[in-house]
Amino acid sequence: MCGIVGVIAPARSLGPETISRMVRAISHRGPDDCGFERLQSGGSDIWLGNTRLAILDLSSAGHQPMTDPERANWIVYNGEVYNYREIRKDLEGRGINFQSDTDTEVILKAYGEFGPDCVDRFRGMFAFAIWDSQRRELFVGRDRAGKKPLYYYPTREGLFVFASEIRAILASDLVPRRLDAASVEVFLTNGFSVSPKTMVAGVRSVMPGHWLRVRTDARIAEEACYWSLPRSKYLSNGDKMLSRFREELSDAVQMRLVSDVPLGAFLSGGLDSSTICALMKGKESDLRTFSVGFQETDFDESKYSRWVARRFQTQHTEVVLSKMDFFDLLPAALGGMDQPTFDGLNTFCVAQAARKSGLKVALSGTGSDELFGGYPFFDWVRWLAKTRPLVRLLPDPWSRSLSDFFIKKSTNGLSGIMKVAELLDGHEGSAEDYLIAAYQTTQTLFPPWARRKLFFGRKPEDLQDLKLGLPREFLVSLQSEIQGEDPVSSISKIAWRLFLGERCLKDTDTMSMAVSLEVRSPFVDHVFVTSALEFSGRLRSKGVPNKPVLQQTVRPVLGDDYPLRKKQGFTFPFRYWLRDLHRWDYFHEVTKDKHLYEAVGLGIRPVQGLFDSFFQGRSYIPWSRIWAIFVLLSWCKRHRMSL
Repeated sequence: MCGIVGVIAPARSLGPETISRMVRAISHRGPDDCGFERLQSGGSDIWLGNTRLAILDLSSAGHQPMTDPERANWIVYNGEVYNYREIRKDLEGRGINFQSDTDTEVILKAYGEFGPDCVDRFRGMFAFAIWDSQRRELFVGRDRAGKKPLYYYPTREGLFVFASEIRAILASDLVPRRLDAASVEVFLTNGFSVSPKTMVAGVRSVMPGHWLRVRTDARIAEEACYWSLPRSKYLSNGDKMLSRFREELSDAVQMRLVSDVPLGAFLSGGLDSSTICALMKGKESDLRTFSVGFQETDFDESKYSRWVARRFQTQHTEVVLSKMDFFDLLPAALGGMDQPTFDGLNTFCVAQAARKSGLKVALSGTGSDELFGGYPFFDWVRWLAKTRPLVRLLPDPWSRSLSDFFIKKSTNGLSGIMKVAELLDGHEGSAEDYLIAAYQTTQTLFPPWARRKLFFGRKPEDLQDLKLGLPREFLVSLQSEIQGEDPVSSISKIAWRLFLGERCLKDTDTMSMAVSLEVRSPFVDHVFVTSALEFSGRLRSKGVPNKPVLQQTVRPVLGDDYPLRKKQGFTFPFRYWLRDLHRWDYFHEVTKDKHLYEAVGLGIRPVQGLFDSFFQGRSYIPWSRIWAIFVLLSWCKRHRMSL
């Protein structure tokens, strides 16, 4: 697990201080080692840099950038390929020799043998860049789910900059600190940025399951999608489904136990984390588990995590987080955010506890809910999607008029009538569009009318690349993956790509790596995911949101005495804690800065009105809206960003 950076630039146009700044900016991702190399090809320099968190082969043989002396290729790599020993055995059978026991070297030599097709063999989470000395190009790849981030900045001036985090790209001083207006709109819609756009104008994210080939003139020669979500093909046969899920989930967990350092697990006591803990305990005799508890009993799950810890005899650490503790850790948590997000603080807290105990690796139950219908919005979206036949009968002016009427009559921005109004406000499009619109309507942070009021800095041309609050490139990819699917499978895929991929996995990586901890997620294993999605959504996602199919799958592992209960979800008592946010000096430093509002394009009066309504309790304002605005302003102030 590491952080990677790199630059393609005209020869002798950059000195080592540029790449050194980039490496230092992400030193938290790899405090064990670091390095960079300058390579030359014609009239270009290729700089590669790395920070290392040593997990496999702790010796200096794992130092990066790493070279293949036989082919003169170089690699910088972030992640874990869990089946690297299997791939290595195949390569050794082809006469290829190795100098280390790292997966880094396996990736490098697999590329030398198979070229871009090497990614099809990798099972894990990864983002890497390989300099191909023969083809004189950079090969850049990202894992299927998007667990490991990878950002790049292409220009027409012979400059290509890439890194694991946005902050490293900004640290290069090669990229203007200009806010992307379309991404501000996406953030206000979703609460996070969505690939391939980022909050920095011109900086893009490599899409999950994609690779790039970049020439020495810094132009992208080719971009390809090497993996997409599979289509459903089994409408019945539940017995076959359960046995397959049990076997493949066990394999996914076992593969993620490969490590040369001790392993731990996040344990909330819920079904997902308990399952991972149980499967780990079968292989790990000395398992350490971590949970976060609260004084607010409505949110505290400590008794369940303690039960699981006793049941499987783990070394359990429980962190009880108070409101004062929360405010004490906020500066570090905000500093850990690479892009603004209204989520991720829960991961930061439990990751910090695990890292302070000396662990470098922890397993997590993230990724189950999207496959097995673990969110109430599965039913909400289906209900909204059923309005399409009626809406299609309405002439456009009528739907607009009804939308305006409902908005005026609704006082609660989250009520059902408001959701119908939002859907009526933009009902055009295909069946796939309508389903995505229904999903977005249930999940939207600020509805369209609120975004128009808050964000004065946007222009019509800024929104041309957006539809349904998403970048069009992302939307097109999503449309193709849900086309022809049953509604529940479609909702599952939308949630997997957007809620999981663009929110949960991105936040988990950023917030855990902020404290130098690697998090592995067996439920996101692409072999397991492929198997799960081959069964219809109606079959595997029934019983929303309590996941009875998963319960039946893992009951033999957890035991008959495991206390099954209604899904609660691992959430913080933010609605109580954030009532005191305005008592924090830094909150006022950020939210009273008039120049900052102007730079970001937010209206100070509507934002202050929102804050006043929340803190004074004059009307129902969700805490997530207050927190999201604050995080956006704070991030822009920290990174000196403006439109």
